[in-house]
Amino acid sequence: MKPFKYSAWLAITFTVLLWGCQQQQQPPAADIPLESDSLIQSVKAEIEKKREAMEFRQKQLPRRVLQKIERYYPIIRKYSKRYGLDWRLIVAQILKESRFRENAVSNKGAIGLMQIMPYTAREITRELDIEYIQQDPRENIAAGIYHLYKQLKYFPEAKPAHRIKLALAAYNCGPGHIFDAQAIARYLGMDPNTWPAVRATLPRLTSKDWQLHLEVWELGVPRYGYFYGYKQTIDYVDDISRTYAYLKRIF
Repeated sequence: MKPFKYSAWLAITFTVLLWGCQQQQQPPAADIPLESDSLIQSVKAEIEKKREAMEFRQKQLPRRVLQKIERYYPIIRKYSKRYGLDWRLIVAQILKESRFRENAVSNKGAIGLMQIMPYTAREITRELDIEYIQQDPRENIAAGIYHLYKQLKYFPEAKPAHRIKLALAAYNCGPGHIFDAQAIARYLGMDPNTWPAVRATLPRLTSKDWQLHLEVWELGVPRYGYFYGYKQTIDYVDDISRTYAYLKRIF
């Protein structure tokens, strides 16, 4: 059974939770224990989470997208498992990168489902011995998952949840800018191995913070150059993280 076929299970779960909530509200007051209010609130919160997940599915996972997920699920699952990643994270990333449009091309030249740049494709071709990353959607997925896995290696000291977000950020803008943001975070007394710290310091890699740069780097400029695309990178990580959270509720 394909993972996204769980809609029937989700509907049944929603019905059972709603019935449970109603049952909690119906008994006579004398029979309700003091902790029942918190139980009811907990059930209601769970129902709300399910409602949000169903709403997300209706808006973000139309039939066309679900069919694409079904088509590419085997290759996504295969390489996610190989590199120790959650396949739902990769689906969230593809949704952000291309909405599962195989012929997607960015204004910077990134190509395919996982929007791989030509120079990155050439590098991965040498490392994995696959030749058609920019033409074959399945090779594009395999290469993209591998590339995300490579980014994880740059942040070995980060805890898993932060490590994933740092790797996603590096996938989007290159690890160099993340290293520079970490250097600023370290200088400011923040934990450089957390996404909130890097998220807060990425905007400080522009020339307007030149005084701070004089304190952090001997030459007075970020080691990997000024970075003005920080909003895109922050949105990239935050959007994928939200989508991933919803996908974990659905699948």
